[in-house]
Amino acid sequence: DQRLPCLTFTIAGYGTYGLLAPSLQFWLALGTCLVLGAIYSTILSCVMYKFIILPRKIHSQSSSSKYHSTSTSLLIGFGVIMPLCVIYPYYGIHFLLIKNKVIKFLFGIASLTTAFRCSEAVFGFLPKHVDDSLWNVIVYNAFPVECKFDKVGAIPSTWANVGYYVRNFGVSCTALGLYCSFLVMSDYKLYPTEEGPKLGDVSLYNALNWHQLANNFSIAILFQIYLTTFSYAINAVTSLVGLTQIPMMLNPIFESTSLSDFWGRRWNLVVHGFLKRGVYKPVRTKYSRLAAATAAFLASGFFHEWLLSVVLYPDYDSVGEDCAPPACFQPGYGRNTLFFVWNAGLIGIEYALSGAAIFKLLKKHLPPVIVSLLVTSTALPVAHWFTNDYVRTDFFHDGQLGWPIIIRLDE
Repeated sequence: DQRLPCLTFTIAGYGTYGLLAPSLQFWLALGTCLVLGAIYSTILSCVMYKFIILPRKIHSQSSSSKYHSTSTSLLIGFGVIMPLCVIYPYYGIHFLLIKNKVIKFLFGIASLTTAFRCSEAVFGFLPKHVDDSLWNVIVYNAFPVECKFDKVGAIPSTWANVGYYVRNFGVSCTALGLYCSFLVMSDYKLYPTEEGPKLGDVSLYNALNWHQLANNFSIAILFQIYLTTFSYAINAVTSLVGLTQIPMMLNPIFESTSLSDFWGRRWNLVVHGFLKRGVYKPVRTKYSRLAAATAAFLASGFFHEWLLSVVLYPDYDSVGEDCAPPACFQPGYGRNTLFFVWNAGLIGIEYALSGAAIFKLLKKHLPPVIVSLLVTSTALPVAHWFTNDYVRTDFFHDGQLGWPIIIRLDE
């Protein structure tokens, strides 16, 4: 972070501080990557419409099964489009010399979104009216948010929507800056912990350490504010070009009433949507609800492993073949998948016990925020299985370029 303070102030007895303004270069780079991702997705959307959606629509007219997939659609979808979505970020990062890990993250997300939406197309579970026209498919795949459609086409946005997202982005950006100003003083780790970065270092005993729990809770809140802030930014842009979208985050940590509510109706609804339509529903047509949910969580674990490889993809031209911190980091592969397997197990338990009297009693008599925190606490002990690679690298330091933050100057 090479920014210079735009404002300095002194607090008696506590030192001198400086306010760093958001980096315009960060946001321009982010916007450029999203535009390039939209162009790439447009090309894939044309292939998807020509070889997957149109043949499936023609086949469905003569078949009793609306969701029957042809061999051609499976070959094009899983053999061409999805592999192109997987490899595109690596080449883009290499040729564009992208070093900021947050921008790499969003670069990967944009490509990943198209891959899962291809699965929706293959199995016939695209949102209603998306497959009505090629233009609808292009718009649907062009943004890493989920636009709304009706029988006319993409539902137009209003200036009220634009104002709403811009205001909320400003508030969320300020809140994120203040929170990062607090966490950066401890390098985004409130307490030191002993667990190593590899899958073999995982310890359930460490999961019950209250220092680890405090770290996990602080980073869970940070991730929620991060995703909320970026979603408002992207929603503001898509609203400005005249498109209406679904919300991405609905305050899951403090307003969820159950695990299903947390993962299915509040946390990252864009990812939930393409996992539901691209994985859950296809599996559910042949297997149980629990099997479909488990498949969705496993898919989530696998794609987060892949996303880590994108975020931590090193610039070998600069560091050579020896990958070592701080120039580059090796992901702790397997930990993300283990985290989502844990949550799949919790969902299975919820399916089996959700009707129990004790849970109904708790929901009825406890304050909603306490219920939400109890829901969050089921995954909190193992949250570092997911967050560790982001905390131990400079991911959040790269991200703080986008926010106004306060730093101490006299250290």
